[in-house]
Amino acid sequence: KRKLAPLVTRRCCTYNPHMKAIVLVARGLQLSALGCYGNQWIDTPALDDLAAKGIVFDQHFADRADPAGARRAWRSGRYHLPTPAAVVDTGANPDLLAALRSQGIHTCLIVDDSRPIPPDFATGWDEVERVGVSTETTPLEATLEAAGAALMRLEQRDSWLLWIDLAKPLPPWDVPDEFLEPYFSDEPLEDEEGSADEEAEASTPLTPLTEPACGPIDPDDDPLYLSLQTSYAAAVTYLDAGVGQLLEALHNLEGGDEVLIVFTTDVGQNLGEHGVVGPIRAWLHDEVVHLPLIVRFPGGVQAGRRVSALTQAVDLAPTLAEWIQTSLSGTHGGSLLPLVRGETEAIRPYACAALQVGETIEYALRTPDWAFLLPVRASADAAARSPQLYVKPDDRWEVNDVLQHHQELAEQLERTLRDFVTASCQSGPLQAPPLPDVKGVGQST
Repeated sequence: KRKLAPLVTRRCCTYNPHMKAIVLVARGLQLSALGCYGNQWIDTPALDDLAAKGIVFDQHFADRADPAGARRAWRSGRYHLPTPAAVVDTGANPDLLAALRSQGIHTCLIVDDSRPIPPDFATGWDEVERVGVSTETTPLEATLEAAGAALMRLEQRDSWLLWIDLAKPLPPWDVPDEFLEPYFSDEPLEDEEGSADEEAEASTPLTPLTEPACGPIDPDDDPLYLSLQTSYAAAVTYLDAGVGQLLEALHNLEGGDEVLIVFTTDVGQNLGEHGVVGPIRAWLHDEVVHLPLIVRFPGGVQAGRRVSALTQAVDLAPTLAEWIQTSLSGTHGGSLLPLVRGETEAIRPYACAALQVGETIEYALRTPDWAFLLPVRASADAAARSPQLYVKPDDRWEVNDVLQHHQELAEQLERTLRDFVTASCQSGPLQAPPLPDVKGVGQST
């Protein structure tokens, strides 16, 4: 496979491990695409190695499952869930960057601007570099080169936060041939018994999709679905190669292994799993809300550990604030460090998420045993969608709605979910409603 160009060629000064951190965001990355989360056919050696040297959070979920919502949560540590009725925003939200600035901590944002991020997120940084489209190199490689240069600029500083925002998993998937070839060949799909039409489809080789069309997908169109999934796989492997180069560059810096690394994403993607492609439905299925989160601590502390506690995007700001030893009051989320240190087994009994697409709004509540999806507002031109309930972790892909067998449980979860949304809109500390005693209920169904 093609080697990406080295990002850093010389070594720098010693790091203070408690004052320096890198947050690496891969927009639109599905958790199920990574080997460290169980994928067995997509090649992600760099991220798997990062997971082996770090801590993997197995139950990390979006709160507001859209790019702007994720970034607002990352900076404020508070829920900002959409509601059918307008909510007055007082604007009195915590801000991670302001807290860091008050402590003299330098902040730097590097963005792959080939797919622009919400503009509000780029305010308040000491340095912002938007890497645009170039004819000389791919957006991923250009962004990584900018990240390498940023590391060189930061080497003389005692404390800093470097935030790198990569867009590679998002379409269009402009993937070099070297990364497409392992997934696409001239060999036809494996032939199976069936009708003449099915045999003709099976004999058609897969072709890469560069710009998949957003919208419904025919559930019976297996070649299209496979091309979609395989093209995404190639994009993920290309991303992984870039991440590997960045981690190697950091390792080659003196003290680079003493930097906190956080790897995550803003929101997943619909890639045909529930009959749609792209962000066209306010549906909060696992492929959208269940997100990867890998944290590598200096010195390999707790390397290889997996955390099963429910965590969310609102936890990132308080975690970074505690790590860089500054205060951030008024957050809804909690620091993940007590989980890492083994001081607690959980920081919340359930996770709530929301998504608004156009006029439609959907809420979701996740526990270790259940996923409850609640449509709360439909658009005038959309068919009504009913509440849904799935058994976890058995029904990973959410194909068997069991709500009709657990009506009382669904009613309890709906009350908790609606009360949580209301509580999250109030000023001051979050007064989350208690979760009904639902553990293990109906698991034999």
